[in-house]
Amino acid sequence: MSILRKLFQRRPSSEVEEQPRIPEALRQSILQSLGLKSVPIMPGAAQKAFSLSTNPNAEARDYIEVLEVDEGLSARVLKIANSVFYDRGGGSRTIVDAVNVVGTTELKNLLNATVLASLFPVRHYLRAELWTHNIAVALTARLIARSLYPHRADQAFLAGLMHDVGKLLMLQQHLDTYERVIKKGLAEGLDSIAAEVRVYPFDHTHVGQMIAEKWNFSADLYSAIGAHHAPWVDIERGSLAALVKLSDLIAHAGGLGAGRDASSWKRVSAPLLEDAWAYHDVPTREQRQLISEASREFDSEFQLYESWGKS
Repeated sequence: MSILRKLFQRRPSSEVEEQPRIPEALRQSILQSLGLKSVPIMPGAAQKAFSLSTNPNAEARDYIEVLEVDEGLSARVLKIANSVFYDRGGGSRTIVDAVNVVGTTELKNLLNATVLASLFPVRHYLRAELWTHNIAVALTARLIARSLYPHRADQAFLAGLMHDVGKLLMLQQHLDTYERVIKKGLAEGLDSIAAEVRVYPFDHTHVGQMIAEKWNFSADLYSAIGAHHAPWVDIERGSLAALVKLSDLIAHAGGLGAGRDASSWKRVSAPLLEDAWAYHDVPTREQRQLISEASREFDSEFQLYESWGKS
């Protein structure tokens, strides 16, 4: 079976997951505000890469088959495989070499990152901060999953990466307005949801869910995007949403890559960590350890994802 058939084949009707949908009135409100054609269709190459990276049955040969027919992605993979992060002295000359060096798990994360980096392009400092934060949450979610959510390990990075995708679209469509919304909210000690609903009849989680719906994300990922600001009492234990909410707070409270707004995000998020740790029954000593590890992981790996997104 060809790789493309494998990626896009229909499942038997009994296995088809019901696609979540936001209320129609909310959808129309978002589209009227942000533009009727504001949600992009993934470019063909990006769709292939994203579909591959979210396919749990994908094997090394599947990556090789797709990469060998895409010069851009091939060049990026070879560049990463020969970088200081992976080079073992022998050098990777072919895609086969590169995939074996990088590994399929990390390659999935890199493909996800390059897809998101290519969408909603805006030259603005806030766009760079949002991109950095998404990577920080993705890396933190991957770390937290190893300890608290081993059953979510395969989805952790993608969920963290995509959790604020709605912000990217809002910034792209309403550049000056959305910057003012975020800056005014931070100045007043408000999180982004509280700041957004002062100006819009929706928030970035609703916009993110609409994007997730159009891009056919799984129900778990749809929920993580929509519920990562929900009260803990409304979040299912062990869910992807709970993992992303905790990772989001750790990243903000730790100021991971937050740039000029780091101190403001810390003031907003740090007080919320106490309830987050209590929800997860994490003892104080382990809390400090996870925060420290998240900071080290971001410092050591962000450059890899930053260069992948820009290359």
